Amino acid sequence: MDARGDVRTVRELPGGTRAITLTRHLRDAEAEVDSQYLDESGLRHLLDTLHPLSDKELERLMREKLIEQGY
Repeated sequence: MDARGDVRTVRELPGGTRAITLTRHLRDAEAEVDSQYLDESGLRHLLDTLHPLSDKELERLMREKLIEQGY
């Protein structure tokens, strides 16, 4: 775990390929990105574009049926 709270997992795959997974906690949510093609800096850039939704944003997206609430 780094100073921002990101957890990095690196898996070695056959043929010398590496798969990198980054996990970040955002309030009560968890975001995870992984790739065999993007390097760690590319994955961190992707994570940096994410932001927690406000309750108002979440309600709007659910009302417009862009996302569904699931349990």
